[in-house]
Amino acid sequence: MLEDRTHRWLLAVVGVLLVATVVGMVALWPAPRDVPDQAPLEDRYTAVIRDLEVVPGEIDPMLGISGDEVVLQAELLEGPDAGTTTTIRAAADGYPNFRVGDRIEVQVANIGGEGESGYFVADFQRLPALGMLLGLFVLAVLAIGRWHGLRSLVGLALSLLIVVRFVVPAILAGSSPFLVALVGSIAVMIVTLYLAHGVNPMTTAAIVGTSAALLLTILLGVLFIDQASITGFSSEEAGMVRFTVEGIDLRGLVLAGLIIAALGVLDDVTVSQASTVFALHDTDRTLPWRSLFGRAMKVGRDHIASVVNTLFLAYAGASLTLLVLFSTGGVPVLELVNAEILAVEIVKTVVGSLGLIAAVPITTALAATVAIRRDVDAPSLVAGHDHHPHHAERPAVAAPGTPAERVPPRDDHRSEDERAHDAWMRYLREGPGAGEPDERR
Repeated sequence: MLEDRTHRWLLAVVGVLLVATVVGMVALWPAPRDVPDQAPLEDRYTAVIRDLEVVPGEIDPMLGISGDEVVLQAELLEGPDAGTTTTIRAAADGYPNFRVGDRIEVQVANIGGEGESGYFVADFQRLPALGMLLGLFVLAVLAIGRWHGLRSLVGLALSLLIVVRFVVPAILAGSSPFLVALVGSIAVMIVTLYLAHGVNPMTTAAIVGTSAALLLTILLGVLFIDQASITGFSSEEAGMVRFTVEGIDLRGLVLAGLIIAALGVLDDVTVSQASTVFALHDTDRTLPWRSLFGRAMKVGRDHIASVVNTLFLAYAGASLTLLVLFSTGGVPVLELVNAEILAVEIVKTVVGSLGLIAAVPITTALAATVAIRRDVDAPSLVAGHDHHPHHAERPAVAAPGTPAERVPPRDDHRSEDERAHDAWMRYLREGPGAGEPDERR
């Protein structure tokens, strides 16, 4: 079958990517001795606020803070003083409002000249709230997505595992952030897409389309990171990373972040486009390639418009604090745009958008090429889209409103639902009389 032959060619491309990815992961996998040891953190203990008092202070006009102080009575739930209550003083500004019953993280602090110690508030205990949120997310995915949702959650877990156990340690071990991100991204793409959507021509077309668009994104990223003279030193985090990981390539780290971020959007677009192509073909298996491609591209253009806007809003939301800060400084707009801290985000947004734009026609063309080669009786690959295989020469069936006795009986092994479905489709396409035999029309 032509479909099988085309799918085999695409699978061969995916096979080459898979082999290269496995080889890359083996070569870049960090040995434990190569990963820098993390400096041990001071012990933190969980405490619960039993009582509090706000002590008013003087307003500092220079810093814009009230000077108020909060005196907490906190019961320690862990550590050497567990079960006791300690007094902790904290500035009211810089923290959310403290409430009785809040769980906080505290650390030991020297508060006297002779080694006298006490505790200070290090952070809030957020794990219960995060656990509830993640539980709600999992329930929503399973309730709506069911079996597909479960497989997507497994894919998400594998993605996190690859990032935590391979990408981050390999970068810490001194490997090229660009190569590590590229290998890790392709591994995530192949595993998660096949796991969530199954090994079939539709998913394979999406993977090949994603790979082609990702390659273009990387080439544009390398070019414009160089052309824009991006150094990677635009944030405090970059300086801390450079200090912590000796010899790390910060420009490569910028490109690595661009690759991983772009992949998440590309996966969504390519799978949606491939699914659109196969769903359209399921409605009419006689559509030629040009018509199928054109109809799917109408959906693709809408997808491009919405997702490009989503990319911009995502980056703007992540940098909102910075934008507010810059807007109060009286610096000209062009000078702000020229600053590296904003230029990096512009490069990421525009390069990612260009990769997204390229992914739509590439994936649509690949999916249409595979779809038109399917046999007329091939089952649907789109989740929730039922396609009833039937013979190419359909027997005449009375359309709604056509007397049954006007249609001569013929051998028909289809079910009543299938015959009614075909009758409605012919009636809507051709109008009244569509169900009558040709010799009577």
